Amino acid sequence: MVLTEEKSLAEAFDAIGFGFFQVRLLIIAGLGFMADSIEVGVVTFLEQKALQEWPEVQGWSKNALSMSVFGTKLLGSCFWGSLSDHLGRRRAFLLANVFLLTTGCLSALAPSYVWLVVARGLVGLAIGGIVIPFDNLAESVPEKYSGSVCYAIEYFWTLGSLYSNGLAALVLEPLGWRIYLLLTALPILLACLGYFFLEESPMWLLDRGFDEEALEVLRRIGAVNGKDLSQMTLVSYAREVDPSCKEVLAPELRRPLWSLGIIWCLGLFGYYGAALANGLLFTSASGTVDYGETLFTSSGEIVGITCAMLASWYVSSAVLQPWLYLVSCLACLGILAVHSAGSNVTVLGLLAFLARCGSMGGVSVTWVLTPAAFPTHIRSTAHSVLYLAGSVGALLATAWPSSTSLVVMMAAYAGANLICTAVAQWQIQRLAERSFDSLVSDLHASDVERRARSSLGRESRASYSTWAGPSMSRPSLPERQ
Repeated sequence: MVLTEEKSLAEAFDAIGFGFFQVRLLIIAGLGFMADSIEVGVVTFLEQKALQEWPEVQGWSKNALSMSVFGTKLLGSCFWGSLSDHLGRRRAFLLANVFLLTTGCLSALAPSYVWLVVARGLVGLAIGGIVIPFDNLAESVPEKYSGSVCYAIEYFWTLGSLYSNGLAALVLEPLGWRIYLLLTALPILLACLGYFFLEESPMWLLDRGFDEEALEVLRRIGAVNGKDLSQMTLVSYAREVDPSCKEVLAPELRRPLWSLGIIWCLGLFGYYGAALANGLLFTSASGTVDYGETLFTSSGEIVGITCAMLASWYVSSAVLQPWLYLVSCLACLGILAVHSAGSNVTVLGLLAFLARCGSMGGVSVTWVLTPAAFPTHIRSTAHSVLYLAGSVGALLATAWPSSTSLVVMMAAYAGANLICTAVAQWQIQRLAERSFDSLVSDLHASDVERRARSSLGRESRASYSTWAGPSMSRPSLPERQ
C-alpha cells in the first residue's frame, strides 16, 4: 500500500522548486503582457502616419485613434478579470490573445480612418485581458520567488515599448504603417501558440474545488522540473457557489481597493503621459522623429524595473512604491523647467529617461502589490477593476486638445505622480500589514483556515471536465468529509 502525504499548495510548490516550467510560463505570460506597452508605441507613431494618409481629419478627430484604444480598454477591463475568475486563467488567456491578434491584423487592412479607429478600438477591448497572465504567473511559482518573478514580467512591458519603437525606426518609413501594424502583432501570435504549453493555475483549481485536476497539474509541472509528486495529495478546499463580484467591496478589502485604485489611475496617467510626451519632446518642427532619443528614454523603464526588483529584496514593495513615484514627479518638473527655459535636447533626454524610470518602477510595484492584496476567487476580478481605474488614467493622458502646451501636460503628470506618492505613503502608515498577504495566505492555508475566511461554503458541483476541454478532462477526487 502506497502512503501519500497531504500538503498545502505552498509545500507543493516548494517541492517543485523554480525551474524550466516557471521560465517557460514567464516567457509565455510576458509575450501576452507586452500588448499594452506595444500599443503605446503604435498609437504614438500611427497617429502621425494616419493623418498623413488622411489629411482631411481635423480637430478632435485627430485624438480619436488614441482615445478609441484607451477608451475601449475601460470596457475590456470590466469583463476579462471576471471571465478569468470563472473560466480559469488558461482559457481566458487564449480568448483574450486570439481576439487581440485578430483585431490587430484587421486594423492593418482598414480602408479609411473611421475603420482604423474602430479596429484599434477593438484592439483596446482585447488589451484589458493582460491582467490574466500576470495573475497566472503570481499563482504558479514558489512563494519566495513570487515577487521577483512578478517584477521580471515587467521587463516584457518595457520590451514591448522598445519593440514598437525599434520596429518603427526600421520599417515605418520604408514599408509603411500597415506592415508596421502586422509586425507589432507578432508577440501576440507567439503568446497564442504558447497556450499549448500552459497549465491552468493550480491555486485557481484548488480554490474552485477541482482537487484532482489541481494535483494532476502540479504533477505535470513537477515532471517538467524533474520532480516526482506521485506520493503527495493536496489540502482540499471548495466553495458552495461561484463567488460574487460584490465580494471585491467587502469591508476588509475596501480600503486597499480604493487606495490602489487611486494609484492605478494617476500612476498610469503619469506613465502614459511620459511615454506619449516623447513624441512632442523629440519631434522636430518639420515632423521628423528622433528615434534615437525615443529609444534611449524608453530604456529608462528597464532601469526602473531593475531598481524596483533589487530594492524589493531589502525593503517591502509597499515601502518602495512612494519613492519611485516621487522620482517621476521630480523628473517631470525638471522637464517642465528645462523646456520653459529653452529646450536642451541632451538634458531633456536625461530627464525623460528618469521620468520613464520612476514611473515604470512605480507602476511595476503597483502591479506586484495588486494580486497580493486579494484572495484567489476574486483576484483577477479585483485586478481587472483596478486596471479599469488605470485605463481611465491612460485615457485622460490621451485626451489633451491638440493645442495644449507641453508645460500644462508635464505639470499635470508631475501632480499625478505627487498624489501617487502621498497615497502610497498613506498605505504604509494606515493599512494593516496583512492587507497585502492574501496570495501568501492562500498558498499556506489549511482547509479550515480557508473556510473561516470564506463567506461561502461547500456543496455538490459539476465536474470541471464538463467545460474545461480535453486537457483537463479528468475525474475529480472524492470530497473529504
